[in-house]
Amino acid sequence: MRYLLTAVYLVAIQYYTRIGGKVSVNLIKYENNQGEESSSASLVYKAFGLYFMQSYIGLFYHASLHRDILALRRVLIQRLIVYQVLENLIENSIPYLKYSYKKYIAVHKKKRGKESTVGRSVRLSTRVEKEYLKPSYTASIGAELEDGLFDDFLELTLQFGMIMMFACAFPLIFCFAALNNVTELRADALKLLVMLKRPVPRAAATIGAWLNIFQFLVVMAICTNCLLLVCLYDVEGKWRIEPGLAAILIMEHALLLIKFGFSHFVPEEPAWVRANRVRYVAQAQNVCSKQLLRSISKFQGKLD
Repeated sequence: MRYLLTAVYLVAIQYYTRIGGKVSVNLIKYENNQGEESSSASLVYKAFGLYFMQSYIGLFYHASLHRDILALRRVLIQRLIVYQVLENLIENSIPYLKYSYKKYIAVHKKKRGKESTVGRSVRLSTRVEKEYLKPSYTASIGAELEDGLFDDFLELTLQFGMIMMFACAFPLIFCFAALNNVTELRADALKLLVMLKRPVPRAAATIGAWLNIFQFLVVMAICTNCLLLVCLYDVEGKWRIEPGLAAILIMEHALLLIKFGFSHFVPEEPAWVRANRVRYVAQAQNVCSKQLLRSISKFQGKLD
């Protein structure tokens, strides 16, 4: 019964947050963003904020206000198992049902248009016809600014936040997440190769705004796990500055200092990668310059 109620709750969350995502898309139109990349980043932040509040509010209630670690652990197991099962079913069943319905309509029209095929089975013979009927790889909130990667990144960030922010309550949640990711990898391969149209590739230097969200979740994970340790240590809720609480507070500040120190001093790309990239760019420019000079010399030779 608990798993059924959890499933109903998660379905309701998906429905209302998608409405909020569409509202975010409409709000983007009234913002003065500089380019499509800035609009996409603004949309990612707004949508993630809605999903963050809806997905983690119950977990924060059990962790901070109710202070029931066992209940928090039970909710984590229910969320992780039920949410991932629902996501895999929805992601794979809805595209298949859409494709089956469009295929049935197309075959029915094709059969009605050819009277000579009465009594014969009409099928879609070419791959082009089948590919045309498949649904596109688009985001659930709309295809104006984001493609289907939006939903995949959103699912990864929510799972990452769940396993990182509440690791002290249930350390084995990493095993469940690893098993789910292996299953999700094969399910996404089946979805992209069989059930959906071939996605349009696009070049990107980084993952954009999602990188800032992952960094935000790392900071939240440090604070949330230290809060869980405080709840485990201070059962009575007196919040006295004792050696145990002081050690937890010092550990929190030390971890935050280490995190921001690494972010500041460690470069985003190694020096040898940057040097090779500059060398490849210089080689490409030299090749283009030589080809341009050859074409100019040939053109001048023809004029002479």
